[in-house]
Amino acid sequence: MYRRKVQITGGSTFFVTLPKDWATSAGIHGKDEVRLIPTETNALLLIPKRAADANRCRIDLGDWEFDRLQREIFSRYIAGYNIIEVRGERIHPRQRRSVREAAQALVGLEILEETQSTVVLHSVVDIKDFPIERTLRRIFDITRAMFADAATAFLECDSDLAEDVQERDGDVDRLVLLIARQLNLLLRDLVLPGEVQLSKVEFLHHNEVADQLERIADHAGKISEAAAALTQPVPEEVARSVRLSAEASMKVLDEAMNAFLDQDVDRANAVLSEKGVGEKLFEQALLQSPMRQPENSYPISIFLDSCLRITEYGYNIAENALDASVPLCSWTPDSEAPSEGP
Repeated sequence: MYRRKVQITGGSTFFVTLPKDWATSAGIHGKDEVRLIPTETNALLLIPKRAADANRCRIDLGDWEFDRLQREIFSRYIAGYNIIEVRGERIHPRQRRSVREAAQALVGLEILEETQSTVVLHSVVDIKDFPIERTLRRIFDITRAMFADAATAFLECDSDLAEDVQERDGDVDRLVLLIARQLNLLLRDLVLPGEVQLSKVEFLHHNEVADQLERIADHAGKISEAAAALTQPVPEEVARSVRLSAEASMKVLDEAMNAFLDQDVDRANAVLSEKGVGEKLFEQALLQSPMRQPENSYPISIFLDSCLRITEYGYNIAENALDASVPLCSWTPDSEAPSEGP
């Protein structure tokens, strides 16, 4: 930590000096321009002009298979690096194909340069083209449709629809990873709150909701796999219980997401007030329904368990709606002391 006294010159201008060792390490020289950004907590953020220019990293390639290489690239993309250089003594064609596949699974990551020993990936995403609110709504729309179609595929034994649901999971993953990248850029001060129209705390809540939606999409995929595992159509008595469970989960999800997107505290509380009752109903269905058709007990159990998990993720989203509604206020000497309770 550096400490400086605020000085006044000319009777009205406040100024502080910059620590020389920090300025040198940041590449700041005389007459250079820096940006000073006020934050929501009344802190003042100082950003050197060249900070974003150094936003690149290198991966020293080992004898890795696709999964390891993909994780290495994904982690750097999420961290917010603009340029990712994959380097090895000689990159094997198999590894080169893996790099391409990994890049294709991420929004806006393109191959900028290739040699025998390097592959340079460049992020061409402009954060302004993907506003967080619109991206989150898109994730929700895809996830909701996946869940609805997975339930239909299960009830109607529609294997083609079940396969289509699983294929859409990749679309959700790509957008969730994009939001995670944007959050890291914001945390590293390479993107400013004014550019995303949200504070860091607000963006964090959006990222948490995106994670919950990703888990819901995964369970929609599990339901579609359960649909493909059915040995015969589900009898009407069981189908009725399954349908009601899906509808109850969908209602919680819809209400929770609307509460979050509309910043509706009353709606979020209404969702959470039903939490105990809903969980008991799901537990009863999970215990009883599989016994009515033993030959399909496993896929039925998977369906009902996934509905229960989706409902729990819906409650998590409602809780995020409450957390996100808390105003971020800054205390100053001229204001009243902050209250310690409601």
